Amino acid sequence: MENLLSKMEMSVLVEMDGDLRFHEFVVPPCNANGTETPSYKPLEDISCAIAYVPVEGRKRNELSFRVCPNTVIKSQIAGSDNKVDGCFTSEDPESKTLDTSRLACILEYKLNPLQEVENNKQALSASVQIMNDDVRRMFTYGITIIRDRVTLWYHSRSHSMISEPFSFVENPQLLIKVFMSFLFATEEELGYDPMVTRDAKGDYIYRIPSTEQGQQRDRFFLTTASIAEYRSNNITGRMARVWKVVECHPSGAVVSPSGPSHVLKDVWLEDSALTEAQIQSQIFEDIQRFFRDKQDARYLAFERLRPSISDLERNDRYKKYFIEIMADYEGERTKPRSPNSERKRRLKQYRVIFGEVCEAVGDLGSVGEVADVLSQAIVALRLMYCAGWVHRDISSGNILAHRRSSSSPWQAKLSDLEYSRRFSLNSDRGVAGDPKTGTPYFMPHEILSSRYIVPRQPGAQKPKLVVDDLTNGRRPQPRGPPPVYNFQHDLESIWWIFVWTITCRVSHDPSVAFGRKIFQNLMDPPLTKLNFLEDPISEEFMGCLSSPLQQLASPLEVLRCFIYDAYLYHQTANDLADLTSYIDAHQGFATFFEGVKLSQEHWGDTMLVTCHRPVASTTMVPTPNLSEPTRLKRPRDDDAHVADAEAQRPKSRRSKKARGKT
Repeated sequence: MENLLSKMEMSVLVEMDGDLRFHEFVVPPCNANGTETPSYKPLEDISCAIAYVPVEGRKRNELSFRVCPNTVIKSQIAGSDNKVDGCFTSEDPESKTLDTSRLACILEYKLNPLQEVENNKQALSASVQIMNDDVRRMFTYGITIIRDRVTLWYHSRSHSMISEPFSFVENPQLLIKVFMSFLFATEEELGYDPMVTRDAKGDYIYRIPSTEQGQQRDRFFLTTASIAEYRSNNITGRMARVWKVVECHPSGAVVSPSGPSHVLKDVWLEDSALTEAQIQSQIFEDIQRFFRDKQDARYLAFERLRPSISDLERNDRYKKYFIEIMADYEGERTKPRSPNSERKRRLKQYRVIFGEVCEAVGDLGSVGEVADVLSQAIVALRLMYCAGWVHRDISSGNILAHRRSSSSPWQAKLSDLEYSRRFSLNSDRGVAGDPKTGTPYFMPHEILSSRYIVPRQPGAQKPKLVVDDLTNGRRPQPRGPPPVYNFQHDLESIWWIFVWTITCRVSHDPSVAFGRKIFQNLMDPPLTKLNFLEDPISEEFMGCLSSPLQQLASPLEVLRCFIYDAYLYHQTANDLADLTSYIDAHQGFATFFEGVKLSQEHWGDTMLVTCHRPVASTTMVPTPNLSEPTRLKRPRDDDAHVADAEAQRPKSRRSKKARGKT
């Protein structure tokens, strides 16, 4: 560092009263001239001086520092129009825009200390855009300056951290260290994932380490379309991305142009969480164990259903009801938090390659197709039940359909097993005590309302209030423990998906209006949704349906009554822990789909509005006209000692003029 300072002293540093100062920043910048950019423009010269001084053991990277207050950050995210005051970027200095893939660190400055909160929000908004838009980004950095006070920001998927502020006027050596760290850092140190590269067209090449026949080799997959991207206003979280991919060479050249496409899911998981491949493997082992006990009451009961248990066992046919996992990879972990942090939560990268490109049941084109796939989905749930597992996140996006050609029948595939658990009422294991998980549209009544369905009082008594009631009082009754997720809950979600399909997904205004009162993305459910399961289906529901679908109202009412009565029976019999007590529920759902199949020729061709289709990776997934279900998972881990981007709720920054600057 001393050698570096001596080489820079003649160009940008000056000694004053025994202390070093930057030539252009002998005193803190002020708002005397009414503008900010000229005040901070000398930072470019300081950066250039640092860049030309060799650093032992380090190679100069392609980054340069720019002060660019009117330059838009170019993005694939619709509606993102952030502008930053400065940045470290590998972009051409003459470029009129900034590409998120080339932005290593953003900078925001203000001369007015009263604008510090606004400054922070603008920096966070830009960081959110970068983390959402660039697949390769594991973490990113930011710098905010208020007059001469510099604060450094670090953002990852598990947490954000900020430094103590320092004065770059009084401590120019520290600013030199910061700038030097960016100018001589490797791509990986800057937060770029070495397992993902970006080609000239903007598509990504994922490297997946794989072991085949005892030999380890890398496989490469090129993204060809975006199937699902869960955009967020937050930096922390899962940030799940789902791509349509083809296998390729490291260069990006496709291995076989006529070869099949696959699906790649890229997500951040809790560090201690089992991966989807591990969970599926455990479920398969438990299914095989179940097959060996042919005297199990479930085996005997389900042998009479179609397909029979013995049919599913033969040649491992049961596996066709689950999506095929070709390869998977656990990648980098997020950095540990500060030792002073109360929580030590870390996340890990997880990439999994699925063999089949499927359609979500929420994207199928007709009611008949949905009914066919849902009738197969209950077979997959039956298998999980036999294995002793509950799925806990049955939704229109997790039940998939695959077919070999447009003339082939759909085959249901159950996916997204990461929240699946072995069933147990013991709070020390299994699903007991877990927070709510799932999609509110389809979440089971008891889980969403946090209470068991119990028999209603047979009759209301005339209310009466006496003085003794007021003086003696009544102790509030403690709320009981939240319901434990059980096997019937998974089945109930199938019912909700069917109701949602024939109301919200049809091109029939009365149906959509009715459905929107029921299906809302709220963890505190509206009474309309709770009552829809507890009370008989109303005439209003039948009247809102399009003509061909009205004949489904009666079967759905019969199934609703069956679901409700089954919950009541579990409470009166106190048999929630008895695995065999859920046999009737599975048989009832099988009977429902067998029954509605008889009239399917009358309503099966009813066309549905499609939420989305896979689109090219260079464009955005279009926003649907109808309300789409949204997954709301575990409560977020907030940390009072960490400046978390989620807590700030940053909004997209517009132009300088919009915020009163010239």
